[in-house]
Amino acid sequence: MKYPSAIAHCQPAPKTSPIVLLNLDRTSDEAADIARRYFGLEEICVVGVETGRVNQTFKVINGQGPTYILQRLNPMFGAHEALGWNLAEISRTLTKASLKCPDLVKTLDGQTLCLEPKTGQAWRLSTFVAGRAPEPRSISEAHLSAEHLGRCHTALNLPTPINLMVLPDDGEMTNQKLTTRSDFELIAARYRHHPNLPKVMPELTRGMLCADWLPARPSFQRIFLARDLVVHRDCKRDNFLLDCDGSMAIIDWDTVGYGDPLLDLGEMCRSWAVSPTKPHFNASLAKALVEGYRATGPNLGPEHLKLIPTVIRGLALNLARRYLTDSLAETYFKWDRETYRSLHEQNLIRGGLYLDLSEELLDREIELMNI
Repeated sequence: MKYPSAIAHCQPAPKTSPIVLLNLDRTSDEAADIARRYFGLEEICVVGVETGRVNQTFKVINGQGPTYILQRLNPMFGAHEALGWNLAEISRTLTKASLKCPDLVKTLDGQTLCLEPKTGQAWRLSTFVAGRAPEPRSISEAHLSAEHLGRCHTALNLPTPINLMVLPDDGEMTNQKLTTRSDFELIAARYRHHPNLPKVMPELTRGMLCADWLPARPSFQRIFLARDLVVHRDCKRDNFLLDCDGSMAIIDWDTVGYGDPLLDLGEMCRSWAVSPTKPHFNASLAKALVEGYRATGPNLGPEHLKLIPTVIRGLALNLARRYLTDSLAETYFKWDRETYRSLHEQNLIRGGLYLDLSEELLDREIELMNI
């Protein structure tokens, strides 16, 4: 099965006023005021949700009515209309295909995002989807999740890819970007006066060496450059929800865009099959994911299948780059205060984990070609 190119369907995101780059946590009372003032929700209870590493999330319990999720979007994403428009398009298409997903709720004046006048911060309201994340070591639930991803890819791209707005930073904030040696060199140069750079520099050097071992073949590099089909682009395990009735849903479509489906499948393998203890990569889980996706998604020929371990390695290296960057910048990922002594330590350790994974995948490349 080959899908047509979706380049013609890309719509540029509209320009918006500059926002104040504040990433300070907001209170539940402030979130409740947003829900009442801009979405018309009155008799509500708003509580913070301690999940996610990027957007600040609140659960809005609406008496006898539906439950909602209210998110204060990370200023790194900006306040572009695409962040609401795309979710509305995804919801419409997947619902039509009888696939569960969050549904966007517009503001009282019909906007897809709420923009606070004083701060320029963007808020988004969507319906709550019940369920739990699949078990991290469950072969059957991994297979089921990958089947659902395949169905979503099919619904979003047949007979032609749906229309999406493209964010100006398309690829930078996702694993769409292919990391090279120069990316790690740039981190060292940009933060050359940072007091923590000496602690991070050994890992940056390790990242440069890992990047040198990524293949230069066009067939591999195109996977990170393709803009052909609509894909999720953040297919970590926590973004899949399994309900008690056995139904599946995918949430967190913030970074949806045009790309190669192999990146979504590779990201699933990276998320499900990685462990903080050695060996870091579980080949059996990855195999279940590949088999589940092949049952419902676009056809993957031998030329695609043999690239999956290398794609996962590229994705792991990209995550290492992002964590090591934030071990110095400290602007993107949230701090897990219960586990790490500082945000710097958290991001440095996580970055090192993905460098370990990248090295292991290179060592096991021949073995893993059969997943």
